Amino acid sequence: MTVLGVLYLVYCVLVVRNKLLKTYQFKVAIPILAYFQLFVLGLTFTFLRDLHNQKDHLIHQTNRSEMYLAIALANDEPKPNSTANSVRLLMQKDSTDQINHIRGEVLIYHKLEESISPGDLLIISGNPERIAPPNNPKEFHYANFMERQQITHSQFVNDKVLKVGESSIQPIEDYFLALRAGIMEKMDLLILDKYANQVAKALLLGQKKNLEKEVNDAYVTAGAMHILAVSGLHVGIIYGFFFLFVKPFRLQVGKRVLYLSVIILLIWGYALLTGMSPSVMRAATMFSIMALAQMKSRSPSIFNAIALSALILLVYDPFLIFAVGFQLSYLALAGILLIQPILVKLWTPKSKVVEYIWQISTVGIAAQLMTFPISAYYFHVFPSYFILSNLVAIPGAFLIMSFGVPFMLFAQIPFLAKPLAWITEWLIRIVNQLIFGIQELPFAKIEEIFLRPDFMFAYWLILVLALLLATKPEKWQLYGIVVVLLGFGFLRFEKIFKEERNDLMIYSLNKGFSIDFQEKYYFDFEVPESDFGYKVMPNRLSSFGREKYPLIAFKDESDMKIFLPNQKKPLVLKELKSLEIDESFREILTFEQGDWQQQIPFTDFRSRDKAYKLALK
Repeated sequence: MTVLGVLYLVYCVLVVRNKLLKTYQFKVAIPILAYFQLFVLGLTFTFLRDLHNQKDHLIHQTNRSEMYLAIALANDEPKPNSTANSVRLLMQKDSTDQINHIRGEVLIYHKLEESISPGDLLIISGNPERIAPPNNPKEFHYANFMERQQITHSQFVNDKVLKVGESSIQPIEDYFLALRAGIMEKMDLLILDKYANQVAKALLLGQKKNLEKEVNDAYVTAGAMHILAVSGLHVGIIYGFFFLFVKPFRLQVGKRVLYLSVIILLIWGYALLTGMSPSVMRAATMFSIMALAQMKSRSPSIFNAIALSALILLVYDPFLIFAVGFQLSYLALAGILLIQPILVKLWTPKSKVVEYIWQISTVGIAAQLMTFPISAYYFHVFPSYFILSNLVAIPGAFLIMSFGVPFMLFAQIPFLAKPLAWITEWLIRIVNQLIFGIQELPFAKIEEIFLRPDFMFAYWLILVLALLLATKPEKWQLYGIVVVLLGFGFLRFEKIFKEERNDLMIYSLNKGFSIDFQEKYYFDFEVPESDFGYKVMPNRLSSFGREKYPLIAFKDESDMKIFLPNQKKPLVLKELKSLEIDESFREILTFEQGDWQQQIPFTDFRSRDKAYKLALK
């Protein structure tokens, strides 16, 4: 903070000096100081937000907890075998009978008959456990994901929970949580089609957790998942709706300020109602900044609004930068603003209908060009018909929100809620039918994509150079593209000649058996689809080249023999559970805490809580 204060003082002295002398000196120093202040500000807020720097946080506790007092932060979320909720710790009694004030949030799983509501004070027996790191390389790091949301521990509490009262530490959030729960109950009563109900909760309220796999896969395959994530599209529809009736610049100053202030409050009310996802926070912040500028009859630069909204959100939570929604939201918006105008100029249709289709298509292309590396990196899928799905999804989302938002407003008035719910349901059913139809088209998606960081860097560098070439063409931009392509090609060429290793990779799975050999041979036996997608495929995509060959295996009574290329002895999977380990293996590694560790001596291979890598002689 001292460094930040000194930098700010020097910056102010230079700016005030220029103002008083009516000159503009220090043209280099002032911008450098400004950017350096932002850098130090980011470091400061990150340090303050980091749980590891909070001495009274749960992660630093060494004594085992006997019980603790906590407050519920959310509504119950049904799970297959239990019910989940998140609680914030207030006090803890440890194994030494000491009572301590403690910070931290815990994800609990319970089997209570009575539901837990936001604000409930709870006494919970037992000891929260740190959320475990992944058991396989390249597996989704759920522990890191939750820690960035300030949740580091979890506990299956069963029924060892006692409600002792109520308190309100987040009254605004609790109000909107209760409001959302009430609207969802009305949706369950009035929107009877199962899939339409799920899409309504996702599209209107941002609640995607209950989407069934069939619906989720259909929207992902069609490239229309963005309409189910409340984002700039949804907030923009609400923001633009008010401008249909009243143009703020035509109002007197007092009325204009009041009108735009009401719009800002409604936008943030909707953001709170939908759960404050990174994408909706970005949109709400950006539209709020634009509305504030319009209070003075100014037309603000959209790029300034984007930059300022990002700064505000990262000051609020520096770890938002790791959120996929945050990254995709800003990249998509940047693509639409920078690339779409260039694409639109390529063709000017004479028909209004064709022009409308062309406008929507260029928006989708621009967003995909900018977000492709991130979406492929995280989800390993590319939707082939995203242009077609946007022609369905964007107008469909507009129509659904046109009736869905009034339905939410009048959910408690039966004679208004019923017809609005009926129209909303049928609009969603039509959109669902079209999206499911696109999913059935041949080659609807390209799967098993894995992008390395060097490719992503090269892609964006080429894209920036191509944009500069399209707007202000110069020879150096073309030369730059050639240099990047040659450099990336050299890196790829070098990897072709890397030494082939005789490594056998055995995955940690809840059920079944899966191995990789020499990063091109594989064998899978009775692996559940969920385990295969989350535990096996990420590492296999990252390590395998284009050549992929299944290993041959034969089942003999209760054992299975797996034959490896150029190896004299087959692998024997005893009772379909564990491998026979012999002198053929010169080194055995286990995957622990996110890295490979040498295991000496090798003790137990039957454990499913670790992945193994065995090097053959």
